[in-house]
Amino acid sequence: MTGRRRAVGTAAVLAGALALVVSGCSAGLVSVGAQPSAALPQPGSVNSGSAAPAPTTTTPACNANALSLRPTATDATSAAVARIRARGKIIVGVAQDGFLTGYLDSSGTETGFDVDIARQVEKALFGTEDAGHIQFVAVTNAERITDLQNGTVDLVADTFTITCDRAKLVQFSTVYYEGTQRVLVLKNSGYTSLDQLGGKKVCAQRDSTSIAAIEAYKSHPVGYGVANLTDCLVALQQNQVDAISTDDTILAGLAQQDPNTTVLTGIVESEPYGVAVAKNAPDLIRYVNGVLEQIRADGTWESIYDKWLRPTLGTPLAIPALYAD
Repeated sequence: MTGRRRAVGTAAVLAGALALVVSGCSAGLVSVGAQPSAALPQPGSVNSGSAAPAPTTTTPACNANALSLRPTATDATSAAVARIRARGKIIVGVAQDGFLTGYLDSSGTETGFDVDIARQVEKALFGTEDAGHIQFVAVTNAERITDLQNGTVDLVADTFTITCDRAKLVQFSTVYYEGTQRVLVLKNSGYTSLDQLGGKKVCAQRDSTSIAAIEAYKSHPVGYGVANLTDCLVALQQNQVDAISTDDTILAGLAQQDPNTTVLTGIVESEPYGVAVAKNAPDLIRYVNGVLEQIRADGTWESIYDKWLRPTLGTPLAIPALYAD
């Protein structure tokens, strides 16, 4: 994808291309490639997050998993939510090349784990999942924050790792999936961990947390940054890189597409995923958190996870909803 974004529904992307190409990263030493009849419970009616920490006389260390705002009973009538309802659709930034998380299927429909999470927000807003009520916009890692800041999208659901620095620029929801950064290699490579990849090229997507973790790793791999997730697998298949290191969700999709690859068991770092909205939309993120509380409580989250990730990643880590207020 180029720096110009476009509505996914109008993008002429063939799903078959996903079988040939895969994963991505952030700026490294090497840089290449430039979507119910019955009434739903109102989001905000469920408040099961942990209490805010007691005041202290010292500034606590930032906890990336506890930066979000608690849902309240008034979120559903807030100005931010009212604007989206008046428009008649919510605009969501997503990936279109992340097999299992956000991609175009054979019919050209945006689908995947993150997409289904976003559809739950749509369902809460409009009472149904309907293509007319949600517009997906393909975004690269580099565009996610900018598109929120300039209003191109209302929210982003795109394997977006919550960090303290990013939280200065956007509002994150509570963690809806606790991912881990791991490593994928060719089965015949002989590599068993990132420790063996010192001085070797390891691919990830530009502007992701993965590329920084690769370059900071004690064995000193060489970060190989690409624009799109689909570029990393091609680079590995063509022996341009020795490994790919990114989120387990993304690597799971790559391993399904190329049976000659394998995901190593070692964890590089945790990757807590959050839905993101603009920094000036705190009521909207409270509303989103209400939706997340609801789908955790009624089993919808687990059904979405079972559909997309459990067959490859097994039982997920149990992450409680933590709040800053």
